[in-house]
Amino acid sequence: MSFSVGDQIPAIVGATQDGRFYSRDAQAGRAAVLVTLGAVRPQAAGAIFDWTQATQKALLDADVDVIPLAPAGAALAWASAAPTDMRDRVVYVAEAGDLEMFALNETAAVILIDRNGRITGLGAWDAADDLVAQALAQAETREPPRRMATSAPALIIPNLAPRELCRALIDHFEASPHTEGLMASFADGVAYAKLDESKKRRRDIELTPQSPLYGPVLDILSRRCIPQIKEAFQKDMAFIDRILIARYDDTGGYFRRHRDNATPQTRFREFAISLNLNTDEYEGGELLFPEYDDHGYSPAAGGAIIFSASLLHEAAPVKRGSRYVLLSFFCGAAAAAQMT
Repeated sequence: MSFSVGDQIPAIVGATQDGRFYSRDAQAGRAAVLVTLGAVRPQAAGAIFDWTQATQKALLDADVDVIPLAPAGAALAWASAAPTDMRDRVVYVAEAGDLEMFALNETAAVILIDRNGRITGLGAWDAADDLVAQALAQAETREPPRRMATSAPALIIPNLAPRELCRALIDHFEASPHTEGLMASFADGVAYAKLDESKKRRRDIELTPQSPLYGPVLDILSRRCIPQIKEAFQKDMAFIDRILIARYDDTGGYFRRHRDNATPQTRFREFAISLNLNTDEYEGGELLFPEYDDHGYSPAAGGAIIFSASLLHEAAPVKRGSRYVLLSFFCGAAAAAQMT
C-alpha cells in the first residue's frame, strides 16, 4: 500500500462493536481523522486510545470525525484492549483495501481526509498532535454553506497536486523556451493553428514525456482525476491529451469565450482540466462560465477544475502578477478514435 496527500482513500465498510454499520458513503460530507489501529498490537495501543479520548471533543466540535479503524478479525482483542467508553467508537473493517493495516514508521498512521475522502494530511503516530492541529486549521478555513441559486456543472478537486510539484512546474516553465499560445482553427477543409491575440493571450510550453515532471503529472491525472470524472459524470476516460503549462500575465493574459471541442481536430475532447499552480500570487484570472452564472471559479494552488469541453468558458484577464496553470483534456475510447 502507498498513500500520499491528494489520493482518494478506498471505500470502507465495517461496523462498531455495538452493531452500528459504518461506510465511507454514510460518513461522506464530513472531514475525518482516521487512525489505522491494525498497524499496532492491541496491547500496545493504550497511548492511541488516550490520545483519541483527549482530542475527539475538539475535533467533533469542529465537525471533524475521529474514526479508529481495526481489522474485523481482531475484534475480540481490540474490544478487550479498548477503554470502555471507546469500545463502540472503533470501526471493525470488513473491506477497506487493507487501509486499516496501513503503517508509517512501523506504527499506526493518522490520516486526514476531506469531505470527499481525499487525503489532506498524513503522518505516523508520533505526528498525531501536529495532524490534529492541521485538521482544526482546515476546519476553520472551510467555506461556509450558502444557498446556491446557480452553478456551472464543473468539478473542483482541491489538493490535487502537491505545492512542491506546482512550484517545480513553474520553474520548468521559466527555464524552458515558451511560445505564444495558439488556437485550433479550421478552414477550407484544413486544420491549422493560428495566433489571435484578440481572443487569446498567454505563453505556453508542452510538458513532454522527456521531462522528469511528466511522469508525476501523468500519474496524478490518471489516478486522481479519472476516477473523479467517473464518479461525477459517469464517463470512463481512456486518453489524456497533450499537457501544457501556461502563463497568463498582467500585461494582458486572457482567453476569451470559447469551447474546447468546437473544431474537427478538437472534437475528441470530452473534458478539460485547469490546474492552478500559484493562485495566491496573482489577481484576476478566474474561469467564467457565462451560460450558467457570473461566478469566478478559482481553486487554490494545487487544486483543479474539470468540466465538459463543450461548455462555453473564458479565462478572465489577470490584473496583477502572473497566473501559471497546467492544462489538458480527457476523452474516452470512442472519442479518441475520432482524433484527426
